[in-house]
Amino acid sequence: MAWLGAAVLFLLLCALLGLLLPGPPPSRWRRRLQRVTTGMAARFRRHPVPAPDPFDTLRLQTRLGDLSSKIRTVESAPHVYAKAHRLMALEAAYDDLLDEACRLAGVPDQAECRRAEEKRWQEEQELASRGWSW
Repeated sequence: MAWLGAAVLFLLLCALLGLLLPGPPPSRWRRRLQRVTTGMAARFRRHPVPAPDPFDTLRLQTRLGDLSSKIRTVESAPHVYAKAHRLMALEAAYDDLLDEACRLAGVPDQAECRRAEEKRWQEEQELASRGWSW
């Protein structure tokens, strides 16, 4: 019963306060209050993780296929100027694309590999097990 009296008293005080105040608060206060509340709401709200774009995946697979064919071409050519330099550059670009593909596919990082060939092989196997082809 006491809570009912408290509720009536609260409503009465709200009505009196509404009669005493001239109108809504000034607009700058409302804007500031709105900025503060939206900032606090954004801080506590969970932002959904966007789904990966399938065209990004396709573009990445195409680039991986392109680079792998260029690597095979340079490796099979008997007389290529600066062959080692080209191979190192192509393999570095291929490794970067593999890392990006693994991030996109959700493959965990392969930090325990000592050599680049081991890491490359493991990443290719993980991507192939997830349905990637290039």
